[in-house]
Amino acid sequence: MNRILSRWGMCGLLVFALLYYGQYYRAGLYPAAEGGVEGMVALRLLEGQRPIVDTFLGYNLLWFYPVVGLFKIFGPSYTVLRLFFFFLSTLTGLMSFRLVRLCTGNSAVAFLAGLLVLLIPGQMFRNYMAFIVVLNMTTFFSAYLLPAGSTTKRLVWMAASGVTLAIAWLIRVDVGFFLSCLWLGMLTTFVIRRENFIEQLRVALLGALLALVCFAAIHLPIYLDASHRGFGSEFLGQYKQWPSMIQTQGGRVIETICKSVSERLPHRKSPALITSVAIPVSLLTHKTPASAVPTAPSVQTHKSDKEIPATLARRSFLAGTPRDKMLAINLYLPLLIAMLIALGSLGTWIYALARQNEELRDKSLIGLSALGCSLTLFPQYFFWRPDMVHLSEFMVPMTLTSILAMWYALHAWKLSDRVVRAGLGIVLFFTALTLVLYYINACQSQSSGGIAAGLNKRFEFHAANGVNVKLTQSELQDTSAIYRIITAASGPEEYLICYPYNPEINFMTARPSYEYNFYIDNAMISPERFYKEEIEKIGKFHPAAFVITDWAINSTEQSQFSNWAAQTYEYITGHYKLAYKHGNVELYIRPDRVEAIPKDLRF
Repeated sequence: MNRILSRWGMCGLLVFALLYYGQYYRAGLYPAAEGGVEGMVALRLLEGQRPIVDTFLGYNLLWFYPVVGLFKIFGPSYTVLRLFFFFLSTLTGLMSFRLVRLCTGNSAVAFLAGLLVLLIPGQMFRNYMAFIVVLNMTTFFSAYLLPAGSTTKRLVWMAASGVTLAIAWLIRVDVGFFLSCLWLGMLTTFVIRRENFIEQLRVALLGALLALVCFAAIHLPIYLDASHRGFGSEFLGQYKQWPSMIQTQGGRVIETICKSVSERLPHRKSPALITSVAIPVSLLTHKTPASAVPTAPSVQTHKSDKEIPATLARRSFLAGTPRDKMLAINLYLPLLIAMLIALGSLGTWIYALARQNEELRDKSLIGLSALGCSLTLFPQYFFWRPDMVHLSEFMVPMTLTSILAMWYALHAWKLSDRVVRAGLGIVLFFTALTLVLYYINACQSQSSGGIAAGLNKRFEFHAANGVNVKLTQSELQDTSAIYRIITAASGPEEYLICYPYNPEINFMTARPSYEYNFYIDNAMISPERFYKEEIEKIGKFHPAAFVITDWAINSTEQSQFSNWAAQTYEYITGHYKLAYKHGNVELYIRPDRVEAIPKDLRF
C-alpha cells in the first residue's frame, strides 16, 4: 500500500478533490462571508479605483488581484470565484501530502494528512490563510530541515522560500511577519545544527541573500505599479504599521487576559460566556484623508474611538448547548497540544544537541517548525474571532503538525523507557483526541468549508454577476425576495447599503455601495460619530435601499446593529419603507420606489 500511495497518492487526492468539491461547489450563498468583499472589491478595482486609497482592503493586494485577473478573463462570476478557492484548497491538500511524506517517509500517513486537509479546507473564500502557511512550510522545510541531495538544490529551495514569503506578505501582512520570524529561526538553526559550521554558514548566507533578492523581486513590480497609480506610500505603509500594531495589540491581549482572569476568579457572573480581548481597530479602519476618497470618505480612527470596548464573546465549557460546549473544547484543546508539542520538541532538540544525534535533532526541529508555522494563524482564531470559521483555517496546518507529532512520538515510544513513554502517551492521547473531536464537529459545521455546507441545498437560484447556486427552500424564498425587490426598486447605478456586513447582496444584485469599508460594528466607531457620518452620506448619495441584518455580530446583544447604532437604525426605519422582513433580516426601500416592488411581494 505504501508503495502504491507513494506513486499514485497525489493523483488519488486530486481525484478525491474533484469528486468531493464537485458535490457542493455551487452550494449556498454566504452574505456575511468574504466572497462578497472579494467580488465587490475586484469590481471596484476593475473600474479603476485605487486599493487602500479609494477602497478598503483589510488584506494585502494579492488577496484581490487574482480575483481581478479572473474577472478580466471570464467576466464577474461568483462561480469562477468559488472555483478559484476550491483550487487553492486542492493545492493545499496536495502540498500537505508531499510535505508529510518527506517528513515521515510514509505515504500512507501522508495520504491521510492530505485527505483530512481536503475534507475540511476552511471556510470558503478564506482559503488563502491555510494555503500560504502550508506553502511556506513546504519551502521552509525543503530549504532548511529536510535532506536536499545537493547544495545547489538547497540553494534553489532557499531562494524559493523568499518567493513564498513574499507571497505571504502580499496576501496577509501579519501572517507574513510571523512567518518571517520563523524563517529567521530556521536559518539560524540550519547553521548551528550541522557538523561543518563554516560550510553551513556560507550556504546559509548565500541562501539568505537569494531569498531576500527573490522577496524584493516579487515586490518590486507591484510597488512600481502602486506608485504609478498613486498608492505607493499607502502600500508601503502597511508594512510599517503591522509590526508595531502586532506588538501593541499583543500587549493589550496580555493585559486584558490578566484583568479578565483576576476579575472572574472570585465570582462568576455568567456561566455561558467569557468576554474576549480587545479587537484591533486598526485592522478594520484605515486612516485616509477624506479628500483622498472622492466617492466615499473612509471611517477614520479618532482617539475616542480607540477607547471603544470590544464586545466579542467567547464560548466556555459551561455554555448552554452541546454544540457550544463542543466548540469550546475545539477552541481550547489546540492550545494544550501546542504546549505539549512545543515542550516535547524543544526538550528533544536540546537532548539531541547534547548527544550529537543529528537524526533526532532534525525530527525535533521539524516538530517545532511545523508548530511555529501553524501558530501564525493562532491569533486569528483564538484572540480575534474564536469561532469555527477561523478555527478551521488554523486547523489545516495544525492537522499536519499533529500528525507529524504523533508519528515521531510513536517512533520514539519504541526506544524509550517507562517515564518517557508516559509523557509520549500524554502527547499521543491529547493530540489524537483533539483531531477526532475537531473533525467530528467540523464535518457537521457549515462554517468549516466541508461538504456540510451543501446540506439540503437543492433549489436553483440565479442572479447577477454569475451567481448560480443551490439553496435550501427557505434560503431560496428569502434570497429571491430580496433580489427581486432590490433589482425592481433600484437602478444599476443606485446605491444599496448593507449593515453591518452583507456585501454579497451587493454583488448578487449588481448594486454598488458608497461605503469605503463594507464592514462596520460597535468596536470600530462610536454610535454618535457613526450616526453623524452616515446621515451626511445618505443626504449626499440618496441610497435606494438598505439591508439590515440585526444579528449579534460579536456574539453579544450590544453588538446588534439596532442596539449600538440605534440612532442610525431609527433614522432609516423612519425615512425608508420596510419592504421585506424575515428573521433578523430587514430590507428598506426609499419611499418613492415602493410602487416598483413586485405586487406579490408587497405587504
